[in-house]
Amino acid sequence: MLVAVERNGQVRSAPVESDSIANLSPVIDQFVDKRAHLKTDELHAYKLIGKKYASHQWVNHQSKEYSRGDTHNNTAESFNAMLERAKQGVFHYLSKNHLSRYLHEIGFRWNQREAELKVTKKGELNIVMKRLPVLTMLESLLVHAQGRQVRRSANGGIFCLEHA
Repeated sequence: MLVAVERNGQVRSAPVESDSIANLSPVIDQFVDKRAHLKTDELHAYKLIGKKYASHQWVNHQSKEYSRGDTHNNTAESFNAMLERAKQGVFHYLSKNHLSRYLHEIGFRWNQREAELKVTKKGELNIVMKRLPVLTMLESLLVHAQGRQVRRSANGGIFCLEHA
């Protein structure tokens, strides 16, 4: 899967067949503005894809480098950790056929937060992610539900109908 997340912002994620340039490039092009400054790990495909963007820095996990100044991919790793926690506690298994649905679910939860600056006891600024108010979350959910119906299938499953 590919995870593109703006620092202290929204996330987008999608299943990808492999980590080849052919598979990653169209998804990254869809998710990321060309004026963006990419921060990734050392995957060779990212190095080539990154040439199309304003800048590209990476960290080398193989050399146990996880951050260098503000260059890191810890924000995306945090999303992955949230997905893993949901897998362990709620889903128990992530099937390849439905991976995009799991990603959308966790992405929706991630995007229902906002960054808030807090001052620590030592007087340092710290960013804390805070949940949005319930009515704001409900409004966001209903915007995505417009024109859709949830129905039961013949075997008791659930499917979604979209209307034009």
